[in-house]
This record gives sequence, C-alpha cells and structure tokens, in this order.
Amino acid sequence: MKNKKGQSLIDVVFSMGIVVLVLTGVVVLIVSTAKIKRLAFERKKAVELSQKIIETEIKTMKDNPLSFWSLPKDGISDLKNLTDDNFTGYTYDINYDCSISGNSNDRCDVTFTVNWGDGKELKVNRFFSRQGT
Repeated sequence: MKNKKGQSLIDVVFSMGIVVLVLTGVVVLIVSTAKIKRLAFERKKAVELSQKIIETEIKTMKDNPLSFWSLPKDGISDLKNLTDDNFTGYTYDINYDCSISGNSNDRCDVTFTVNWGDGKELKVNRFFSRQGT
C-alpha cells in the first residue's frame, strides 16, 4: 500500500494558481470600480457647476431684464467669478446664439460648456425668451 500522507507539489501549485487568478480578478474589479466612481463624481460636479451658471443667468434675466437683454451676445459673459473652491479645475464658457429670430432682443439660445480634466466637457443648452423663461 502507498502512503497517502499530505498533498503533492502539483496540488499545491494548482491551488495557488487558482487563488492568484481569483485575487487578480478582484483587484481589477476594485480598480475599475474606483475609476468609474471618480469619473461619475467629476461629471456630477460639472453638472452642478452648469446648473449654478444657468440659475445665475436666469436670476439676472428676471431681476434685471433690461440689463440682461442689452448685454452684447458675443459668447463672453461676466460670470467668470462664479467659480469657487468647490469647482477647482473646472472652467466654463457661455455662448449666445441670438440669431434665431429676426429681432435679436427677443430670444436667445445659450450654450453653457463646462470643461475639466483631460479634454472632458459637458454642454448644456438653454433657451431664453422675453415672454418667459
């Protein structure tokens, strides 16, 4: 009769290979989940910044409509001081397209572009009209 005490070297190597394979999968899953979570957080901050900019434009239009509608609509806005420490690394541009009607003082399509990171951007369009927001 053979002596069957303990495991063979092949059994040990095979078991360690399975453990390493499982651990590698778990590490890859954790790393990819962390990356997706970071990207979602960055995009959430960009959405918050765009909402803040749009709300400021709406407030300007409602509080001081004469000033809002007499602004030169050349794509440049004076909202650059809106960015605070919560949005470090984020920049934005506001582009006005008031050529959508014959009278450029009645309607305006505004595009808010928020940029961050390595070329990532979020564009939000908002239509403004003297008759309503």
